[in-house]
Amino acid sequence: MKKMLFAVLILAVFCGIHSIAVSAEEEIIADFETDEDGWEIPDWAYEKDDHVASEIYASKEVSSKGKGSLKIEADFPGKMWSAAIVEVAEYYDLSDYGNIAVDIYIPKDAPDGLKGKIILTQGEEWKWVEQSRSFNLKPGEWTTVTANIASGSKDWKRTTVDEGFSADIRKIDVRVESNMKPVYKGPIYIDNVRAYK
Repeated sequence: MKKMLFAVLILAVFCGIHSIAVSAEEEIIADFETDEDGWEIPDWAYEKDDHVASEIYASKEVSSKGKGSLKIEADFPGKMWSAAIVEVAEYYDLSDYGNIAVDIYIPKDAPDGLKGKIILTQGEEWKWVEQSRSFNLKPGEWTTVTANIASGSKDWKRTTVDEGFSADIRKIDVRVESNMKPVYKGPIYIDNVRAYK
């Protein structure tokens, strides 16, 4: 198969064909190369004491891919569960893909204990669907948070994932949490939000 694809590419070059239809293995949902790509802190989160993101903006300070990422300013007080959440509200049909992922970075001087997860708003009823697990964020390293969105997936709380689940996504949220600890005031970066086979 690889030899055949290589032969098609060589033929295309010699014949002057500039585009070939190849099925995409990955769809980039947001890369934050030039701006916030429509992502924001939800209005309701500003009204909650346990939601601690104060502002977001596109940044060139660090990135997992390309040159840009989304920088979130947050202030986790400790002694209570708290979270920084950002989202994009847009219709996505991800039925061609089996997984969704985001890269999250906290600076090397950040404490251990922060965790990240993906949350989807799904279907006509706008159902809030959280990942059933969270991922430990390692200070000074990019952490990839992944979830299976294919039929039968067990990666989502209190949800039966059927064939239509990934075909009707209304919002994608990324949440970073501190459960009682740690205390942390500083930036969080997210990048390369994507769906893949």
